[in-house]
Amino acid sequence: MNGNKKSIIIIGGGLAGLSAGCYALMNRYNVRIFEHAAIPGGVCTSWKTDDYMIDGCIHWLMGHRPGTSIYEIYKELGIVDAARFLDAKSYINFVDARTGNQFELTADYESTKDRLMAISPEDKNTIEEFLQACVAMAELQIPIGGSSQKKSTLDRVRGLWQKRKILKYLFKYHLPLKEYVKKIKNKWVQDIIVNLFLQDMTTLFSMLMLGYLFKNQLGIVEGGSIRFVLPIEKRLKNLGGKITYNATVEKILVENNTAVGVKLADGSVYRSDIVISAADLHATLYNMLNGKYVGKRFEYMFKNWKMFSPLMLVSFGVKGDIKRYPPVNVLFLKEPFKIGNTRIDRLLVRDYSYDKVMNPGGRTVIQAEIETEYDYWMELRGNEQAYYKEKDNVAHKVLDKLEDFYPGIKAKVETIDVATPYTFLRYTRNYRGAFEGWLMTGETIKMPVPKTLYGLKNFYLAGQWVEPGGGVPTAVASGRRIIKKICYDDKKEFVTKLP
Repeated sequence: MNGNKKSIIIIGGGLAGLSAGCYALMNRYNVRIFEHAAIPGGVCTSWKTDDYMIDGCIHWLMGHRPGTSIYEIYKELGIVDAARFLDAKSYINFVDARTGNQFELTADYESTKDRLMAISPEDKNTIEEFLQACVAMAELQIPIGGSSQKKSTLDRVRGLWQKRKILKYLFKYHLPLKEYVKKIKNKWVQDIIVNLFLQDMTTLFSMLMLGYLFKNQLGIVEGGSIRFVLPIEKRLKNLGGKITYNATVEKILVENNTAVGVKLADGSVYRSDIVISAADLHATLYNMLNGKYVGKRFEYMFKNWKMFSPLMLVSFGVKGDIKRYPPVNVLFLKEPFKIGNTRIDRLLVRDYSYDKVMNPGGRTVIQAEIETEYDYWMELRGNEQAYYKEKDNVAHKVLDKLEDFYPGIKAKVETIDVATPYTFLRYTRNYRGAFEGWLMTGETIKMPVPKTLYGLKNFYLAGQWVEPGGGVPTAVASGRRIIKKICYDDKKEFVTKLP
């Protein structure tokens, strides 16, 4: 890095790191990114297995059409021009093999409302109020860090007035989904609402997602998550940025309580004026910085805040015709089964039959996403033979259950791919396999995560771990916001020029 420009080293080439790199380059900083894995994207990725494209990330993409703040970021990062977005016409299709019940929650607001009320007339008022809150929440824009001009008191008051319809919902529905559904009388409607997202997440998040669905602002990336990532990498390189893969940062170099560069696992050293970690927060604080700058706030978070549960992704490459379902389904099983000590009574299943770009030629991928135990899989990993035997065992258990929903699928499976919490740790280094960091809860909404560390100069944090709730829009917005903060600290105007 040379010239009169300040240099920035970014740890992590996931969405936040790539985004931060692009915006730093737009604002005339020299940029170099070091990424632990062999490809960009971090958790947001896809991979090939025996000619089948396995996707590991995007279920739904918020703000894929003009009219939202996050869409502007997609434009600025070059994603809009390169990726093709499909409208999500369905949020989740619920199928209960125990009772025969089925309910598809679609983008048609009136139809969704009428069908829910038909199931449970006794919950009419609750259903109507819930859906009205969803529509109201759709007006809530994801904060991206816009103008660098300081807002006046009058501007802030105007902003609050414009959000007055939303504020009452923010206070009323911050409780977890599993608590909210206790007010619903009908068991089937309870099952639908509590499975809109993770049960420990605030109800507000599910309302936001459904609001975007009803507003036609929830989409799908054709061709898989990697097609969302590669345009950002291209933009970074076109702007003059450098990214090095298979480059694990071992230590952040500190001199006189100032970050001055990084040391890689191979022993090589790179210096810079500023360091941004868009990597795993625990590894950053406790390993790369030796626990020196953790502070009471971060200690409290790691002790008390809930993280996203570790996942297994069990994917089946299927050749030939099978029963078709919408892209995302919650399948309630006739009989539960166990993985380690965890009882599995439902499967979140992604059906990629809609996407012929990912898997052409009569192929599709059916993928089950399962919450599982981190310690169970890490202990198994100590015995390689036992680890792979259990992966195979789980895959066949899942396939047995899928046969109830996809009759004849067993005979048409050509390949099986199983990712465990160890897989996530190996490729992304996410602490305890928490693929999106902290859950969005009533507490985490109220307590912003610091983006700098007390006592350490020229160092910043970005990414899902400093934005509770995680997700694609949050990650790319985080990269933008951190560069805006750096520009402010450097007393320079933040710009988003497009080459």
